[in-house]
Amino acid sequence: MKIKVEIDLQPEELRRFLGLPDVAGIQEEVLQFLRERVAADTASFVKDNLQQIGRSRAVRRLLYGAAGTPRQRRGATDPADAE
Repeated sequence: MKIKVEIDLQPEELRRFLGLPDVAGIQEEVLQFLRERVAADTASFVKDNLQQIGRSRAVRRLLYGAAGTPRQRRGATDPADAE
């Protein structure tokens, strides 16, 4: 037997139902901060953040896994694992 239930909710309604906090104010503050940083010096902001992302072990594992290189298929380890 299969039972299918479809519930049509807005994100705000689901958050309230689950008892999660309303983060709209914090989200708007973060977005405003990012807008100001990007507007002040876009090139520097992008460069700094790309460097941080490149250092992330999880991102590197994702990229190496997504690439599916022949080296990895032969059992080579991910450079991120060397950290």
